[in-house]
Amino acid sequence: MKINQPMLYVGLGGTGGLVGAELERRLRAALCGPDGTALASRGINQRYQLPECLQFVYADYSEAELARLPHLSVEPALQAAYARTARATHDLLPGYDSSPSVTRELRAAIPRETRDWLPPQATEPRITPLRNGAGQLPTVGRAALFGTLLRDDMTPVMGPLQQAIDIIGRSGGELSRLGGGPISGCDVFVAFSVAGGTGTGIFLDYLHFIGQAFKEKNFSGARIYPLVVMPSAFPLAKGGGRDAELNAARAVVDLFRLVDEQNVPVADDVIGDVDHASGTAIRYPHDRTVRLDAGVMPTAFLFSRTAGIRPDDLRRSMVSLIMSLIGAELGDAPGRDDEHQTFASSFINSDAKRRIRAKSGIGHRGVSTSLVASMTVPLEPLADLVSARLLAHGVSRLADASAQHSHEYAGTVRRMFADAGLEELWNRDPLPPPEARPAQRGGAGIEESLTTRLREMQATLEDLRRRVARRVPVLAEQFSPQTALERALRTMDPFQVERVVKGVPGDPDPVTRQGVLGMLESRAREPGGGEHRALLPPPVPKFKDGIAARLARTRHDELRARTEAEQNSWYAARTKAIWHEAWRAEEQRWRPKAAALTAEIAALVEAFHKHREEEPRAYKAQVLELYDDRTGVSYLLPPQNNLTDFYDDLRERLTKRENLRDSDDEAALVHALVDADAWQAARTIARRNPDAAVAPVKAAIEQRIKQLFAQSGTLHDEKPLLPSMAMLLEAAAGVGAAAESVGKAALDQFRFKIAGLIPHGFVPEGGGPLKVLVVYPRSSAKDTVEDYLRKHLSLPRGSTEFNGVDTDSITVVLFRREMSLTEVPEVRKVLKRWAKARETEVAADYLDWRQRLGRGGEWLAATAEDRREILHRLLCALWKGQVEVVEGTDKEPVKVLVRLHSSLPDDVTTDVPGIELRLGDRPRQGVSGWARILHAYEQIALLTEDAVVETYCQALMERSANNLGEEPHPLYTYVVEELAPHQIALIRDRLARSVHTSGEWADSLLEFWTELLPAALDTPFADKNAVAPTLRSLRHALREIDVIEVTERQVPRARGAFPWDDRPDAGQPPRERPLPPFAAAAAGSDGWPGEEPDTPAPAWTEAREQEPARRPGAGEAGDPWKDVE
Repeated sequence: MKINQPMLYVGLGGTGGLVGAELERRLRAALCGPDGTALASRGINQRYQLPECLQFVYADYSEAELARLPHLSVEPALQAAYARTARATHDLLPGYDSSPSVTRELRAAIPRETRDWLPPQATEPRITPLRNGAGQLPTVGRAALFGTLLRDDMTPVMGPLQQAIDIIGRSGGELSRLGGGPISGCDVFVAFSVAGGTGTGIFLDYLHFIGQAFKEKNFSGARIYPLVVMPSAFPLAKGGGRDAELNAARAVVDLFRLVDEQNVPVADDVIGDVDHASGTAIRYPHDRTVRLDAGVMPTAFLFSRTAGIRPDDLRRSMVSLIMSLIGAELGDAPGRDDEHQTFASSFINSDAKRRIRAKSGIGHRGVSTSLVASMTVPLEPLADLVSARLLAHGVSRLADASAQHSHEYAGTVRRMFADAGLEELWNRDPLPPPEARPAQRGGAGIEESLTTRLREMQATLEDLRRRVARRVPVLAEQFSPQTALERALRTMDPFQVERVVKGVPGDPDPVTRQGVLGMLESRAREPGGGEHRALLPPPVPKFKDGIAARLARTRHDELRARTEAEQNSWYAARTKAIWHEAWRAEEQRWRPKAAALTAEIAALVEAFHKHREEEPRAYKAQVLELYDDRTGVSYLLPPQNNLTDFYDDLRERLTKRENLRDSDDEAALVHALVDADAWQAARTIARRNPDAAVAPVKAAIEQRIKQLFAQSGTLHDEKPLLPSMAMLLEAAAGVGAAAESVGKAALDQFRFKIAGLIPHGFVPEGGGPLKVLVVYPRSSAKDTVEDYLRKHLSLPRGSTEFNGVDTDSITVVLFRREMSLTEVPEVRKVLKRWAKARETEVAADYLDWRQRLGRGGEWLAATAEDRREILHRLLCALWKGQVEVVEGTDKEPVKVLVRLHSSLPDDVTTDVPGIELRLGDRPRQGVSGWARILHAYEQIALLTEDAVVETYCQALMERSANNLGEEPHPLYTYVVEELAPHQIALIRDRLARSVHTSGEWADSLLEFWTELLPAALDTPFADKNAVAPTLRSLRHALREIDVIEVTERQVPRARGAFPWDDRPDAGQPPRERPLPPFAAAAAGSDGWPGEEPDTPAPAWTEAREQEPARRPGAGEAGDPWKDVE
């Protein structure tokens, strides 16, 4: 795999962590190779270290989730390599453990920054402890973030991001060695779900933080791509269901409002008000305002669980998308320009029409959805499977004492005594015994000599007793069986060590039979053999002098030697007894340590026995998993008939690589593949978590198997264990002699997998244009390979692009773009869920605690700008008589019909299509239902699942402003000119007389009549050739035309009434200037009613009504349909 430009991945919440972990794993497999050393030739010497141009940042409130991230959970030997490209945001929680404590501080310390979005305390849920998450309530998650920012400013959040950006900025040389070009941009992928509380609560802020971090580092060319997992990806038991859908409803609206602001930025006309923040800016504690620059985030990808795809496969689909985009090459294609500096930017953004308003008029077209299908060789699952089986078989042999040699165990027992600090106890050295005195003549002399020696022995033993009494407590205190165990594992496996410690029953050697524990016990008992019974010293026999001196002397010498031997034996026995007595006296000190040694080795060995017992069941489950039919993920499995044959083949090759005998079994392989460090690591882990003790040993075996995968198979004239994807693709496409390098079984399997890679119906949600990217292993026969893929992949219709790169997989990216929210079925579903919840809200729903920017609000998705534009179109339809009250009265309508056309051609006899809008169920004491028309339209546009609704809405939005040259319909005149001022006066009067302190019921009504309606009247027509620029000016122009016509009929025009009458050619009629289509007779030479630029105004304009001042745009308000007085 080749990296062309840097990448920053930011994972938010649990979903972001899972996607990031899978991305790290896949990148290491692709870049570092199976054994982790593939980048050593590029200057990256640490195993499994990714290039520093690829950086990962994770943020989560749960420390338990963070602890499972790759760089924090990998074996210690690899942590340094992993940490060079990954960092976790640990200090994301404030100093409080409950949400009420956090929100109380926010209300007191930063009321201005939180008043718009932090709900009142009366409705607050009690979430504790926060370290376990935000309780699936996004507002709680955001409040916790603000609590941290209040305490520590931006440091906890910006620190990891800026560190990652700094490293990316310095990675140009490394990127060049990897085959990339100069750093000209950076693709930033931000993954999170909108189902939970943490990621959903903080994603909007993090998008701003990321943009700010790049801005502060002066890093240009960064593009942010949110990868959003929708609620359908989660089963009910794992965070899905109703609560997840309610969270998603507000999250997708907030996200794509931000996307729209990125694609259709609006500059403020007035500057200088520091308290004013535009829609693209968020105010944070300590007077920090963060604004996301326009164009940085052009779209966001929604991932829904569709076509039977599993949750874990959906995450793999997201990872495949990222890898395809960062690994593909932009080359010299036309898409490479100043705007698109990376392949991802070119593929995602080129020719996009996201600035166009949605068909319904609600939002623009910034929504994207995606699905990815990939075919890979599952190297890691296969290595995991085979290493587990090899270890299990090896354990069975290693645990069999009869199959292992024990002749060296006695020496190991003694070494363990010495390593544990008990060598003196093992030796039980005596003080040097008194030397035998020179022989004296006569029996009496000999008796005296032996008696004296015996007394000296007794005195020496007493001296020894005192010394041992002082020394043995020290030995017991310093007794360190763990040290002995550690050193034993340097040369032996745990099963051998267990036999050394516990002994081997039935072994002829007494030391081997007893083991370390038996020898410790024996040192606490009286010495054996019967000599321990001689508590008293042996008596000195009588030496009688005989008649024959020579004979007597011979007899005396024999008796003397025998007596001295007895004394020596007694002395040695008493020496051992003294040591044993002293050791027994310290039993309370050393026995617990010995018991701990027994428990430790037993737990370590038991972990491997447990692995051996569970492996057959786990093996079967993994095989089923590998061979299972999956959607979006296809595994190219070994070409052998089954995995059993593959295992046997691999074991034989390992035996040859390790120079073992053909007769050696798995136990010999385990000894050859597992070094002392792995056994020691297993022992260390077993002390904390016995269930995880097998991992480092299995990892050592797995590492060697991966090295075997990486070898081409040329050794020993072998074919590759796993043919490469490039080789198989060329063989299937008929390139050269590639088919001869792979077997028929492997080739047939490849063709079968290619045909089924994209199942029927595997397309992203939505109705936008589809773009397809096929990433495949680079081949010299580019055209032939692409023709094969085009013919045999079941590609859906759409714009297809092929890209050959250095990869060992085939990936198909399906990318649907340029959509509005209403075009994605799951978005419509969650919005409908929210709408129903608002109608029947209960306290347990906590709806106000599922948002980020503003609590309450009655609009599902329409912004103030959307509402103004939609009302403008509806007023145009009302002007032309396309709106009919079908239920109720003109003043208090209950239901209206908005027809799409003012008329149809004469030869068309069908009814005019229209949209029926229900404005309420009953009259409301004089409060007109016209103020409800936008709510009714939004409900129809967003929540109706019938696809024809979009067509109707589009027709209304695009055609309603046409042909407005005639007088307005009477209903328009009544609503705009008569009813509007009456409603304003009525609502304000009722509001003044209301006994309720809250005026939320009137806010939306007044917004419609005093803000939205005037703004819609002043909205310019899209048609530049319109009679007048706005509805208001059109109404005035038509009135002025009426006045002119009346004046012309009543008062003849005198000569010289107009300036051209006084020119030299006054006798000639003035030259006519062309007028635009639909221009009235009273229009000026530029086609607009009113004054000409360089001529005096006509006299009648003095009586023209003054045009009201333009009103500001509408804002959001509360529910207008509460009972009024």
